[in-house]
Amino acid sequence: MPFHPPTAAWMLALAGASPRYSQRPAMGPTDLWSPLPIQHVDVNLDDGRVVDIAYIDSGPPPEGDPAAPPLVLIHGLSSSISYWEYQIGPLAQQHRVIALDLPGYGASGRPDAPYTPPWYAGAVRSWLDQIGVDKAVLVGHSMGGQISMTFGLLWPERVSHLVLSAPAGFETFSPGAAHWMKTYWHELRATEATEQELRATFTTLVFNKPGPGVERLLEERVRMSKTAAFRATSVAVSRSVAGMLDHPVFSRLGQLYMPTLVVYGTDDRMIPNPAFTGGRSRAIAQRGVDALPDARLVMIPGAGHTVHHDAPEAFNQAVLSFLRQPTR
Repeated sequence: MPFHPPTAAWMLALAGASPRYSQRPAMGPTDLWSPLPIQHVDVNLDDGRVVDIAYIDSGPPPEGDPAAPPLVLIHGLSSSISYWEYQIGPLAQQHRVIALDLPGYGASGRPDAPYTPPWYAGAVRSWLDQIGVDKAVLVGHSMGGQISMTFGLLWPERVSHLVLSAPAGFETFSPGAAHWMKTYWHELRATEATEQELRATFTTLVFNKPGPGVERLLEERVRMSKTAAFRATSVAVSRSVAGMLDHPVFSRLGQLYMPTLVVYGTDDRMIPNPAFTGGRSRAIAQRGVDALPDARLVMIPGAGHTVHHDAPEAFNQAVLSFLRQPTR
């Protein structure tokens, strides 16, 4: 979950960082990099809202079965399509791959909405209806993992498999811890972060392997923070945090009967939450896998919370191998 107290490494990184992007021109949602051309569709939601959802679609795979359910990639908190940059090409060789910007993030619309996992699951279902996808493999990272599990609980007939990349939802919190986190992540919190703080967060919490992709994501985040669109994203972040806490899924994991792959990095610094839980990611991962009826666990050495970005080859191979296995 999102709150983590300052650590010695974090403070050291913060002290040594200097702004590189905050003086550059602002970037709006249409300026964000994408691995494939962005498409847009207006989606009618169950609550009466109409929201513009941005997405990419690889189309039929050059290899594999073109009639197989597509892989639908659902990003995490404060993320976007581009966090899947190392998955799109390799996975699209064998599967149709579709990825969306969740409402509130990326190039999608930013309605005044609750942004809870059930609300997001309904938005994803309506979007899939709109683009003609009846059944899919849901691949969710962090918050996207909790959204994917919520979708599977609500509409299991539409989920072929689940792939959960360092998912939120396995870790549970006391009422006091949940209240503290919701209070901390108020609706302006994300806009208050400085470039130095963001760099420290990216390099000591979110990613374990620095590189050009991480630097590009950091630049986009810093330059987006100047825009009205990002102020709306800050609202989405706050409500998303509260929504994950208010709509837990752990007690219902036994109802998810579809084959499920769970992937964590051994060095995840965000799950478990160091302030309220502590310990290692393997313990949380095993707790979730033990509660699921048909799940297997892959731990990737050295990878952090954004495990698919830190170790893309190992992650992609785990996904492709999992999808090749016969259903039990």
